[in-house]
Amino acid sequence: MTIPSPSSPTDLGAALAQAWSDDTLLDDTAWSLPDEAAAYAAQAELAQRLDWLAPGRVQFWKCGGSSRDGALGSSPLPPLRAREVRGLRNGGDFGDLSLIGAEAEIALRLGRDVTPEMAAALVPGQAEHLIDAMCVAVEWLGSRWQRGLGADNLLRLADAQTHGALALGPWQAWKPGHDWANQSCELIVGDQAPMAGTGGHGLNDPAWVVAGWLQAATRTGLTVPAGSVVTTGSWRVATKLSKGVTVTARYAGLGDLTVKS
Repeated sequence: MTIPSPSSPTDLGAALAQAWSDDTLLDDTAWSLPDEAAAYAAQAELAQRLDWLAPGRVQFWKCGGSSRDGALGSSPLPPLRAREVRGLRNGGDFGDLSLIGAEAEIALRLGRDVTPEMAAALVPGQAEHLIDAMCVAVEWLGSRWQRGLGADNLLRLADAQTHGALALGPWQAWKPGHDWANQSCELIVGDQAPMAGTGGHGLNDPAWVVAGWLQAATRTGLTVPAGSVVTTGSWRVATKLSKGVTVTARYAGLGDLTVKS
């Protein structure tokens, strides 16, 4: 396969914004990015064109990583696709969207405004004092690429890290000192056997992402408002979902969340 010349991040961001708006798919073989910096530039163009980060408005983000030794990946998310779910008939039906997978996650809510200066001083794993609340969450996966999860990793990064939508369960108090490494988690898809186990979060603590998230979110000089939300990475993931299937994320002692694709 012939690899295309590197694409303009501005042009790619514009094309992705149009695909998000029209619910269409782009030919990923026609686009190419040289590095993560270009992918993040395209991502920023996408977010700007669709007004995901209006100053002063609560923001939604995803941020995670596979280990504490590696770099975190982050992306702003579309506010209109972040829904507080209080039942399948109360925010839990996502059948209006094109979705290709689901992840069991924990989302965190920011308790105060954070300026770029404050964010710059934060240390990974030492920013949980900024957390106002947490909830069980399901991040739906979606793609604007014809090959979906098979598209190049940098193109997927530019496309809001293959985000589809965010389902947020009831908010509850953050638990300082919680033993996340031994937290039981299940992801149940329809009548399939649960994907169950102990632990599974790459960083062994959802709060580990807070410093990196806020530093990424403030790099353009914007303050992140109180009430903003970050979902903190996958514990369990299911792909190739059929339309209309129910998905449940369950964390022992923390609750569960059931949604429908």
